[in-house]
Amino acid sequence: MPLSPVSTRPLHVGIVTLGCDKNTVDNEYLAGLLEAGGCRLVVDGEAADGPLDAVVVTTCGFIDRARQQSIDTIVELAERKRATGNPRRLFVAGCLSQRHGAELMEEIPEIDGLVGVGQFRQLANLILNADRAEARTREVAETPTVDIYQLMHRRRLQHTPHAFLKISDGCNHACTFCSIPAMKGKLRSVPREILLAEAERLLADGVREINLVAQDLSMYGMDRWRDVRLPDLLRDLCALPGEFWIRCLYFYPGNVTDDFLEVMAAEPKIVPYLDMPLQHLHPETLRRMRRPFHEVKTFELVERLRAAVPGLTLRTTMIVGFPGETRAEHEFMLEGIRRLRFERLGAFQYSDEEGTPSATMRPRVRRGEKERRWHAVMAAQAEIAAEHSRARVGRRERVLVESHEPHAGCWIARGAAEAPEIDARVFVWSATPLTPGQFIDVEINRADGYDVHASPVAG
Repeated sequence: MPLSPVSTRPLHVGIVTLGCDKNTVDNEYLAGLLEAGGCRLVVDGEAADGPLDAVVVTTCGFIDRARQQSIDTIVELAERKRATGNPRRLFVAGCLSQRHGAELMEEIPEIDGLVGVGQFRQLANLILNADRAEARTREVAETPTVDIYQLMHRRRLQHTPHAFLKISDGCNHACTFCSIPAMKGKLRSVPREILLAEAERLLADGVREINLVAQDLSMYGMDRWRDVRLPDLLRDLCALPGEFWIRCLYFYPGNVTDDFLEVMAAEPKIVPYLDMPLQHLHPETLRRMRRPFHEVKTFELVERLRAAVPGLTLRTTMIVGFPGETRAEHEFMLEGIRRLRFERLGAFQYSDEEGTPSATMRPRVRRGEKERRWHAVMAAQAEIAAEHSRARVGRRERVLVESHEPHAGCWIARGAAEAPEIDARVFVWSATPLTPGQFIDVEINRADGYDVHASPVAG
């Protein structure tokens, strides 16, 4: 069913993306619908040609810092709207509005319309028909759904050689610290044929790396089909023609199957990289987190992954200062990090998520102690990452050129070991011009902490 704009001229709409790469994908679905309705889009940081008819902010509501950034952005735009009339309309979507839509509408009267997670079609209609709206509108679905029609309209907002392909939304896990199931709902897998068609369009648009994202990739298909799982989708994606990479992000540690490892090891288009958040290593902390892993299983899993996939880069995430975390539990995690030697690791200081079981757990770890533990984890990982970088010196690697750095006189690239936006970079020093989206072979000749420097080698 087509959208029906009321305006007789193209609406100029600004799009602001906050939070994770899944929000980037969501806004690209929205952008496709708005363009289909005749809108002209102004994306994050672009200069607008005149006043904007509307701005939409897609928010993040997962951690304190992200929530505050979302609120600050909305307030800033609301103040600008009130003072200058630009933008004429302000719309809010995403995780924060899913959980706190009523409060946002009450406290920020400049918001004209608000929707929850995944309601791109409703939001597009609100924007296109704003001039005849008689009142401010809040449309938040209690149970988010996957709208097949909206997935057919995606307009890329980032002109990079990489793109994200969201294969499912929602989560069936019950981690005590996480509010995502309350915001996103239960697992909802996108049909395989739609994902393959979208991947074909991305490749035709010049994308050379498809990053699969979801709340948990490993659960793909379990909500809909008896015989379709992530390995089946991966095989179909790898069968698409051309040279491109596939990268797997956000993988739950309890669902690593032999079939998945066989596909990853056998398919050259799947880079040997896995983002698998463990959150902690001590069995008691994991029990309080309701993460179904203990010491032996965690260490065995990492050994199994490295044995099955040669050259694997393993990224993980840790939470420090979880309620009840003792110094001994923290030291156990720290020693485990040194032993497991993850190539990539990020750490977060625990913060309460409203309505989650961990928010009422006691005892609490003091803020200063959380800060100290976080610094200890990151210092340990910095040493490990530097050693991994130094070990790459002298190696020949295939990299994907991302962009040119004219001030430095080099090119920015990534190898199999570098996921976009969250990992380090490969600085390529080339006497001849390179092209973003180009695959080249390089020799790593210098390590600089997390980053490495390289030179092209003849084919």
